Amino acid sequence: MNILVKIGAFIVGFSGIFWFIHMSEYYNTKILVTDPGGMLMFYSAIGTIFSIIAAFAIQNEWANWNSLVEAVKSEVDSIEEFWIWTEHLQNDFSKKIKQLIIAYLNVVIKEGWGKSERGERSEDAEKALANLRDVLFEFPKSDPQLVSLFSDLLKNRKNRLPFSDRHMPKVLRYTLIFSMSLIIFLPLLIGIKIIWLDYVFTLSIATLAYTIYVVIIDLDSPLKPGGWHLTTKDYKDLITRMSK
Repeated sequence: MNILVKIGAFIVGFSGIFWFIHMSEYYNTKILVTDPGGMLMFYSAIGTIFSIIAAFAIQNEWANWNSLVEAVKSEVDSIEEFWIWTEHLQNDFSKKIKQLIIAYLNVVIKEGWGKSERGERSEDAEKALANLRDVLFEFPKSDPQLVSLFSDLLKNRKNRLPFSDRHMPKVLRYTLIFSMSLIIFLPLLIGIKIIWLDYVFTLSIATLAYTIYVVIIDLDSPLKPGGWHLTTKDYKDLITRMSK
């Protein structure tokens, strides 16, 4: 679901809860007449804790996102360089290697990131690389540079896989959810007599906390559709360039 849609749904839902509580007799007779001084200090402390947790999570998730993007780019670049180098080989040998490179790219594109996101290795991709390796070493006069480029391809693929299934620890996720929930719902218990002012400030704080949470969770799953969604577009573009 699009981030804006999620935020819009949250605003509608939260607004309904806000007006339901504020129109109740209990709120007007008990909460509204309560001195919020001590509660405000408690709420401020919770907000500080949430900010620290959120900043830590965003920093780590953003670093993982950048590492994953760089790993994909490095793998694509190594495949393209490998392809270009095969142009200097004997025609039959060059054609065979190119077919296997295309086969590997098609496997990556066809399977997408499903197995990578779950931390599973693709048997088809492993088989395609094994076939490429076998053909490469069957050739009696294998160019050392070609072998080196193939090693770079394997290394870059190996670097990509760990970043694909790296997720936030469950303890940190649950702590983030708990602190976000406190930030969102505790203001409903702080009575402010000017109701429209109460609504604006309460909704703003709740929406900001929820947006931060959505961004972190979105970054935590970069291979799933969302605001930060890494696709196989680079591999598709590479096949297009190779076909020219």
